[in-house]
Amino acid sequence: MIAVTLPVLSAIPSVAQDYLIGSQDVLKISVFEYPDLTTEVRVSEDGKITFPLLGEIVAKNLTTRQLEKGIAEKLAAGNFVKEPQVSVFIQQYRGRKVTIIGEVVKPGQYEIAGPTTLLDTISLALGMNQNAGYLLTVFRKEPGPDGREATRKITVDVDRLLNGGDLSQDIELQNGDVIYVPKAIFYIYGEVNRPGAYRLEKGITVKRAIALAGGLTPKGTESRIEITRREGEKERDLGADIDDPIRLDDVVRIKESIF
Repeated sequence: MIAVTLPVLSAIPSVAQDYLIGSQDVLKISVFEYPDLTTEVRVSEDGKITFPLLGEIVAKNLTTRQLEKGIAEKLAAGNFVKEPQVSVFIQQYRGRKVTIIGEVVKPGQYEIAGPTTLLDTISLALGMNQNAGYLLTVFRKEPGPDGREATRKITVDVDRLLNGGDLSQDIELQNGDVIYVPKAIFYIYGEVNRPGAYRLEKGITVKRAIALAGGLTPKGTESRIEITRREGEKERDLGADIDDPIRLDDVVRIKESIF
């Protein structure tokens, strides 16, 4: 089987959530009809900025809309500006990196600027190859309940995203995220025309597997099917029917007809 790049990734629109301001971002803040208050400022490591008349303000982990609202409320509360109209624009995003490994054409670490989703990053890696599974995992480091850093695993169903249009699966990535695209294949051999390894599609059955393998040979029969399945450290040989589902790494054997 020849590896191919799935062509559909770039066709899906990005619907990133509002970007959260981070340390080292550069912001341009202006107040309508008050040009003297226009400020270009870099967010400090502790997440603060200094704004005229107001002094230090926390900006980290706020959206631009939230920061606009906060500055406007402070200007109004201090009687500095009546009904202020504040705008915040991110001039420069801080350096953020994500890593993608596994069954993609170009695995590696990528620097991202601004809101970036899962599919944006898969597109940067030139797409998934034909052995890629439909369930991906994003590993994200977050503070745990005890304050220590912990790794959270986020499972994403790419089939729901690409074929079902479920854009909630196109999650926005954060700095340091690692995307793992696993290999998901099964094997079929015996009395089929094209025995070999095939990508495990969602909901695939023995019947569909036989079709992918070019159908039965003249000696093949649907009544003599066996699946070798790994369960933990052991393997089991199971009798199977034509409509049975296939699991990851299953080995399907189509036997000869006894007649």
